[in-house]
Amino acid sequence: MQQYILYFLCYNTLVMKYETLQKQIEHLAFMTGTKILSADADALHDVTVTTKSSRRDLVTSMDLEIQRMLMTELKKLVPECRFLCEEMIPEMVNAMITDADEISRGICFIIDPIDGTANFVHGNRHSCTSIAMTAGGETQIGVIYDPYRDELFSARKGCGCLLNGEKLPVFDASMKNEITVFGTAPYDDTTNGPTFRLAQKLYEVSADVRRTGSAALDCCWTACGRFGLYAELSLSAWDFAAGKLIAEETGCLVTTIDGQPLTFEGKPSILCGRPAAVREFNAVKSRL
Repeated sequence: MQQYILYFLCYNTLVMKYETLQKQIEHLAFMTGTKILSADADALHDVTVTTKSSRRDLVTSMDLEIQRMLMTELKKLVPECRFLCEEMIPEMVNAMITDADEISRGICFIIDPIDGTANFVHGNRHSCTSIAMTAGGETQIGVIYDPYRDELFSARKGCGCLLNGEKLPVFDASMKNEITVFGTAPYDDTTNGPTFRLAQKLYEVSADVRRTGSAALDCCWTACGRFGLYAELSLSAWDFAAGKLIAEETGCLVTTIDGQPLTFEGKPSILCGRPAAVREFNAVKSRL
């Protein structure tokens, strides 16, 4: 009996800690939105844009500013944490990891400061900040904020997903009457052919198809029912870590294209959708 009481107290303490952290992360996400909108209002005049691995692989001074702010503030909340992030911040390199295996040790924040950087640079107003918190390798909190629509998606493992404070329903839906969405891998031209064959097949078996440029928002929009299915052939952990939890907490299945568990290692594919939509996709997948 004494052991049970101790377990109950420890569990509830952990739940309250995660609940508090979730709210604190939401607040930080709102702060990033203010920065993104201020840059957009200034027509990006004060934002510098450079390339990384290719002409399509963009990074802006705003990406770096937001990530630096998030890392600094999250470190105050969880001093022992580490980070897996899209951008490298030289003065914080000691807190950053590059090997996904290290995520399983302790608490890690997986951050994409601006998911949809190309959209941001070109003024397309479809970008977001994505923050996931893992503990022991499992994602416990996922927060994604779209400042252009003032939409905050927030999930805690086992507690459902909120959109601007309202709980999203868990439901099922086929994809034949739904819009589906796909992503491209602009940093890997070897995926071009398979990607656009995938897009054609999605178009044939759904109501219509879209390409938005933000993997995190594709997961969120699938979670809330705006898309029936989302598929992409190559992603990094920061692209999907928060979105995966958000989608799963609304009843979506989130795996690789081949139906394998989606892990943080390498650049896996992703398939995100309601169970019925995933079954329909699997029925036609062999003909891609």
